[in-house]
Amino acid sequence: MLWACLHFPALALNLVEQGAPAAQPLVVEITRKQRRLVLYANQPALQSGIVPGMTIPTAQSLVRNLQCQPYSPDGEQQALQQLGHWAYEFTPHIRPHGQNNLLLEVSHSLKLFNGQQALAQQLLQQLPAGFTPFSLAFADTDMAALLFAQAHESSNQALFFSLQDVHDYDVQWLDIATAQKELLYSMGIRTVGQLLALPRDTLGKRFGDAFTHYLNLLTGERKSPLPHWNLPPQFQTELDFVQELDNAQHLLFPIRHLLSRLEHYLYARQSAVSRFLFSLLLRSRQTQSWPIELATPMHRLADILPLVQLKLETLQLAAPVLTLRLRADQFHGLHVQQRDLFRPQQPDHISRYQLVDRLQTRLGKQQVHSLGMVSDHRPEHCWYSATPGQGQALQHPSEQRPFWLLQHPQKLRSKKGLPVYHVPLQLLKGPERIDTGWWDNTPVNRDYYIAQQGNGQHLWVYRDRDNQDWFLHGLFSL
Repeated sequence: MLWACLHFPALALNLVEQGAPAAQPLVVEITRKQRRLVLYANQPALQSGIVPGMTIPTAQSLVRNLQCQPYSPDGEQQALQQLGHWAYEFTPHIRPHGQNNLLLEVSHSLKLFNGQQALAQQLLQQLPAGFTPFSLAFADTDMAALLFAQAHESSNQALFFSLQDVHDYDVQWLDIATAQKELLYSMGIRTVGQLLALPRDTLGKRFGDAFTHYLNLLTGERKSPLPHWNLPPQFQTELDFVQELDNAQHLLFPIRHLLSRLEHYLYARQSAVSRFLFSLLLRSRQTQSWPIELATPMHRLADILPLVQLKLETLQLAAPVLTLRLRADQFHGLHVQQRDLFRPQQPDHISRYQLVDRLQTRLGKQQVHSLGMVSDHRPEHCWYSATPGQGQALQHPSEQRPFWLLQHPQKLRSKKGLPVYHVPLQLLKGPERIDTGWWDNTPVNRDYYIAQQGNGQHLWVYRDRDNQDWFLHGLFSL
């Protein structure tokens, strides 16, 4: 086996920073013995002299308007879940460990990613933004990888170790209780090598069977069970804000983080989404729902975010926002377009569905329609307005017809039996006779022609066979 451990020493702080629109001094606080203490501090706070372990009143005396966020173990577990969805792209054998570690068994993925070094490079390049510092360690057992990752926390790089390297590390990095570490120090045992040199049965009597079982997992004498990552049937995530947001445009930064989590979930499921729901928890304790509907299912952040950004321009907040939530539960199979073997870089263009989304966002959903066809030869009755992508298509008629019809046919003068539209028209093609409609009391009896103006513009005209009058009914594109 080959295990990788991703260790995030400031995961709780990462979550708080993702909910802050700009870099500002902030801390994550924890209460111990009725004292509010700094658990984590971001870089601006550290530069101001704030350090972990300091009391909150002292920290507030150093920085005016210091942003303080309570520590949330549930938030850390949710973040590990989202990171697990991302890691599912590399291996299905994933297990969260503790509050800020993710263990991956990757031996089955090495061939797919062209070896250990290439796999590590992919993990580093594709790690979601907003989760630094971190460490990534590879070893032959999960507990060894965990030890190395914690011992080299904040390295922000991939490190590779053998089991023999464990012997040189201090026992403080063992994943055991603090009381057991103190007992080892009192016995004069400082390194893991000194500990492993002791008889295992004697250690079991002194520290318990769980302790020796852990040592066996660390050294590979016992194999850890292979975990399997299960994706939840629906996606939901949230961000709490350090300070309330009263401007809709300030939501774009946290929205990007939530949509990035959704993207990783969709990749793991090999799915796309056409509808999802943002919920805004307001200062008034009410919830403002903000549904997003797409013309076609999408899965890439790069495609979804511009549409959400356009819709954000029209969002009116009922009150300042405290928490942003994202939920999606209806998914579609992922259909990835084939790429040109000889032109791997595809041209920068948008699909017609993305165009529909942008038009609906700019003009309003009620202003954008598609055409559906009706089995009727009368031009004014052969179509209907439909929701984009839901119109019914029929076999295209053999005759050439324009797409631009006048709302009401315009009567034309005639000269020597030919229609006149500013100037006499030249008839190029026709007639196409339409004699129908007797069943609904709106019969037509017409001969249609394609005519040409002097400037080359093609028009669609007809002669009413009952009274011999000429009418303009449509225009062809230039």
